[in-house]
Amino acid sequence: MREYKIAKGWAIFMYVSATLLIVLFSWALMMSFIPSMNEDMNSTAYWFIISISLIMIALMIVGIIETKKSKLVIDKEQVFIVSTFSNRELMFDEIMGYRITDKYIIIESNNEHKKQLKVSKYFENTNEIVVWLSKNYSDLNVVESKQEKEEILNNEEFGWTIEQREEQLIKAHKTAKYLNWIGGIIGAWTIFLANPYEYAMTASIIFPVICVCIIRYFKGLIRTDDKKDSAYPTAFLAIFAPSMGLCIRALLDYNIFDYSNVWIPTILIALAYIAILTIGNKEFKFNKVKDYLRLLGFSIFLFGYSYGAVIALNCIYDQSVPENFNATVLSKRINSGKATTYHLELTSWGYQKEINEVTVPEELYNQLGKNDNVNIYFMKGRFDIPWFIVSE
Repeated sequence: MREYKIAKGWAIFMYVSATLLIVLFSWALMMSFIPSMNEDMNSTAYWFIISISLIMIALMIVGIIETKKSKLVIDKEQVFIVSTFSNRELMFDEIMGYRITDKYIIIESNNEHKKQLKVSKYFENTNEIVVWLSKNYSDLNVVESKQEKEEILNNEEFGWTIEQREEQLIKAHKTAKYLNWIGGIIGAWTIFLANPYEYAMTASIIFPVICVCIIRYFKGLIRTDDKKDSAYPTAFLAIFAPSMGLCIRALLDYNIFDYSNVWIPTILIALAYIAILTIGNKEFKFNKVKDYLRLLGFSIFLFGYSYGAVIALNCIYDQSVPENFNATVLSKRINSGKATTYHLELTSWGYQKEINEVTVPEELYNQLGKNDNVNIYFMKGRFDIPWFIVSE
């Protein structure tokens, strides 16, 4: 019998970090019950702190128990995983094969009544587990890749002869490679540089559309999923990178005054994009739940693309004459997350009848201080989506 537990380094990290977080949230929980500490706190914030503290303490306790208890055991006739809330086992003759992903070694079952076993790569000696699996079972990713290649070479839609199909597959791999490189560069250009700005945004709008046209041209030979070891080339990055760059820029660079006219064109563009991509495309068979889940995930970032395209086109190509208003800076703050954003709290101005917070470029943020005056340039927008610019 061989037993594998969480690697010591990861276990120590989990024990230390979970303990520190328990102490931190326990302190926050105790402070919430001290009258002098919460007298200025509204009831919503008060109960939010209590709820989050209790949830985080419970999660960290479960994490410590899971780290201590979880293990994989390879016995004489079975493999089983022990965890905090469940134990799963598969007999040797119930194992169909295995897959390796970025975070897990997945042992698939050939018994429809038994679920797969997911072995975290944070376990010790995972290489030893893979060696044992490879000696006794098939790597299902490799098996499916071979099946997909046979499927391609036997599909007359990709050519009259096997030689033509092989040539078309090689051409599709090269095309997908170039698309992904170009898409990745456009995405990085849009997110990190965006100079010249109009060209970067226009490229991020146009290139995903070009990619969809090329995917349609290859009749499903180039796909949109990022499945590991697939025989089908993928153009996922070519669409994803510019789309996310466009969406991020739209969120960070523009202050939209009224979103009423944003959602209908955004939804229509996203639906049109999805329809063009999926209708008649054999990649999307919709005979399994995971097919619908994949389409849902894909639809979410296509919605981000559509939103970014609508906002960018509305603002970049706005020809309206701006109205000028004045406001005063009440406070400043920096939000440091995956992206750093700079915010000013302003007094009411023009159509804005209440105190509001706006996002501004870093350079402008550094130039302004509390009680400084700013100009507000208010514009109608190309698609009647009003927006404004804040300047000194």
